[in-house]
Amino acid sequence: MRMSILITGGAGFIGTFTKNVLKQAGYNVILVDNFITGDRSNIEAGDHLIEKDIRDERLYDDLKESEIDAVIHLAAQTSVPDSLNDPVYDASENIEGTVKMLQLANRLKVKKFILASSAAVYGDNPACPLKETEALAPTSPYGLSKMTGEHYVDLLCRQYGIEATILRYANVFGPKQSKDGEGGVIKIFIDKLLENQTLQIFGDGGQTRDFIYVEDIANAHLAAIKGPSGVYNVSTNTETSVNELVEVLTKLSKGSIPKEYAEPRQGDIYRSCLDNSRITNSLGWSPQYSFDEGLQKTFDAFMDIKSLTPSQE
Repeated sequence: MRMSILITGGAGFIGTFTKNVLKQAGYNVILVDNFITGDRSNIEAGDHLIEKDIRDERLYDDLKESEIDAVIHLAAQTSVPDSLNDPVYDASENIEGTVKMLQLANRLKVKKFILASSAAVYGDNPACPLKETEALAPTSPYGLSKMTGEHYVDLLCRQYGIEATILRYANVFGPKQSKDGEGGVIKIFIDKLLENQTLQIFGDGGQTRDFIYVEDIANAHLAAIKGPSGVYNVSTNTETSVNELVEVLTKLSKGSIPKEYAEPRQGDIYRSCLDNSRITNSLGWSPQYSFDEGLQKTFDAFMDIKSLTPSQE
């Protein structure tokens, strides 16, 4: 009998790639999404979709006959600026939503719970690349809500007897991404580039991120279903500065890109790079795409979309 996997946020950027990888691996996949940020165009014929908020108590009735083996909990508020503007909403989505899903997983007798967490839980720690044993010191409500979600997963999964895996993503990017996630700077820059607009760089551009291509994240979910539980960084182990990102985009666009520098944004981390040796050793996972390869695929995908979009002139 095929294993059944529930993906919350299943119509989102990462959820869509994860769905495809799991289906290709032979899993039965159930998607839950409220479409506040999810995209209906990501839903395909034959997808098992439940359109509800993860905090909706009626979700149990939709799932009680499904015999779900594992939950991949992706549904979240993912914008650092939005978390600063509305920390109550951020906490409701990322803390209350996670607790509700844990309670639901217990009622459904789920065997494994996989939480999508973030490099933001480490805060502004210059000791890159950061190992999972580093102290957690988030600098934004978003990072704080992700850290709190981790604590709830650890506590309640032990209480409920559910295997728990926490995946701390680096900065995820790829086709279908929005501007709001932690890799959102790539989407923002490509959009500006395609519209011949000036790129706005917050700070001096020396701030670094560990950019990871979305298909590598999807494959990490597959490895997490099969492998031992634990807390794992999912990353490339490589720092790329915003200025370096602009250089690569300039080469891809085969032209010059106008740019301007602005004041740093509150809550943003200056350096970010995660050590991935634990997940490589324990789950046998490693990134298959270099930054340049992933950026080429992403750039090409957005170019294709632009070519199919009617001109507004």
